[in-house]
Amino acid sequence: KTRMHKTLQEATSVHTRRRWTPEKVYASYRIFLAASILPIYYFNTGSNLGNTYPRLFEVAAIAFLLLTCASAVIQAVYRDRGRRWSPLITVVVDILFLTTFIHASGGIGNNLGVLMLVTVAAANILLPGRIGLFVASLATLSLMFEQLWFGLQQSRQNPFHLAEPALLGVAFFVVAVITRQIVDRLASSEALSAQRAQALQQLEALNKQIVQRMRTGILVIDADFRILLANPSAQALIPSDNELSGAPLPERLRELYYSWRINPTMQRPSIQFSPTGPTLLIRFANLDVEYGQLTLVFLEDHRQLAHEAQQMKLNSLGRMTATIAHEIRNPLSAINHAAGLLADGEHDKAEQRLLEIILSHVKRVNNIIDDVLNLSRRPTNASQRLALTDAIDHLMQEMEETGQARERITVEAPGYPVEVRFDPDQLHQVLTNLVANAFRHGGDDVRITIRFGIDERTELPWMRIIDNGLGITKEAEANLFEPFHTTSRQGTGLGLFVCRELCEGNQARLDYEAREQGAQFIITFAHPDRVFQ
Repeated sequence: KTRMHKTLQEATSVHTRRRWTPEKVYASYRIFLAASILPIYYFNTGSNLGNTYPRLFEVAAIAFLLLTCASAVIQAVYRDRGRRWSPLITVVVDILFLTTFIHASGGIGNNLGVLMLVTVAAANILLPGRIGLFVASLATLSLMFEQLWFGLQQSRQNPFHLAEPALLGVAFFVVAVITRQIVDRLASSEALSAQRAQALQQLEALNKQIVQRMRTGILVIDADFRILLANPSAQALIPSDNELSGAPLPERLRELYYSWRINPTMQRPSIQFSPTGPTLLIRFANLDVEYGQLTLVFLEDHRQLAHEAQQMKLNSLGRMTATIAHEIRNPLSAINHAAGLLADGEHDKAEQRLLEIILSHVKRVNNIIDDVLNLSRRPTNASQRLALTDAIDHLMQEMEETGQARERITVEAPGYPVEVRFDPDQLHQVLTNLVANAFRHGGDDVRITIRFGIDERTELPWMRIIDNGLGITKEAEANLFEPFHTTSRQGTGLGLFVCRELCEGNQARLDYEAREQGAQFIITFAHPDRVFQ
């Protein structure tokens, strides 16, 4: 029981500053009792208070009032000091003073002993364990001693007439036992409530951490389309200069919400808040609460789903390329070897042209196989944090070493560092392919501008490869990133497809933007600190 009492004290420690506690209630009762005794003694002449020893009663009443007030002041000032022993001292002092009042008023027959029931009950509430029973024993012994002493002083009364003190003593113990059982049950219930409250707080904190750490954006909206909660992912995915919590739901999401209400089984819609922002997949769900209608809005970055689909596609492609290498390359090698043997002989121009066509297409098919094999075999976890200036310097250095037109490329760098998370080899391959395409299809005098920076609104790094060449026709633009689509007889149709696949594998996005003159390819990188692993 002592342990349970301590548990109650620990569980209710957060409530020690509440307005009414058992200590404060009992202190108020003591002040009221001490302040009432003297007026009753002085103004109620019909009472028998102090009729035997008036001087003793008066001095004891004044001392009790002063001591009670002083005790209340000390308890208010030093509320945390001596808290363990102050209730015991208080009830012992009350028993002594009540015994004195009973003695000065003619003994136990004046019914003042009933007041000790309150003191015994308070002791069992305020004190732990069996100390409450000790107080009941002390009160019983005090009454018996008073009855014996009063009987010895009053010769006309039998000092051994202890029936009334014994009955009151039984009442004291009954009150002590009942109060202790009630306190123990309350302690157990309050400790259980505190334990459950703590568990709920821990669960709430855990749920909050989970929501805060989720890569999926989470919004909670009410019936008035007011955002009640938004996790950091939602704040990053929805462009806004202010906090989303407390703000109205964006109009485009509100339109999707109305569509979902009409058709809850509709396919998950997608939305893009800005041309360079991520594509978001939206999902709504009702949140069952008692105090109103709430709705959960899930915002999933399409890059994550594309990244997972990319891994599955590469796994399937890897298995397929093994078959391609075996089933196609073997007969292709035989054709190439046979064409080479034929080319060694004497042939007229028509036959020589046919042999050149055979060798050219064999080489083209072989390049296609190499591109597919390289795409499927590339590592998927080699991304690292790197500066775009380093990647561009590597590209320029390689162009100088290979004798390409380095002077026809202009680099426009911002005045701040731009870092991305990308596989260095794959980024070099993407830049090389895009620059080579611009030189190959842009004309003899084409010039290329490489520009990069960070979007102020989305905080996403970007790079633009711009040329002033011939551009891309509307017909070719529709299938620009499709595999095996090419406008050149020498091309494989996999260059831009591979570039986009490499970008998606690194959670970036490659887009084409038409210009009045020339072409422009835009790479939008993922935030280096928000890349999905």
